Amino acid sequence: MCKFILAAKKVQNMGGYIVENHFWHLEKQTGSPEDRAKFPFRDLVVGNPTDENIKLPVPIYTMEEVEKIKELGIITYEMQEGESLAEALQKVRDQVGEEPERTHYW
Repeated sequence: MCKFILAAKKVQNMGGYIVENHFWHLEKQTGSPEDRAKFPFRDLVVGNPTDENIKLPVPIYTMEEVEKIKELGIITYEMQEGESLAEALQKVRDQVGEEPERTHYW
């Protein structure tokens, strides 16, 4: 499985890594929206409150994978339909804390 490195004190929108249409090819063949993966949110914003870089598993296919991300100590915010991405990112930034000045990331 691929990994995404979330740098210390960074916030990331995981929308591009959530595979809500993982089975889109089945839906296309069957015409049934039941063949899509199910998530109780529209988008996921994550933040790393630690001083260490953390590897996150991507892409995200299931809620179990979201739970594994939470177990790593990552702050998660599950955006609902109609919420502002900018506001969601700011909510998580407020929880993560101030980002230190960096000369490099790795």
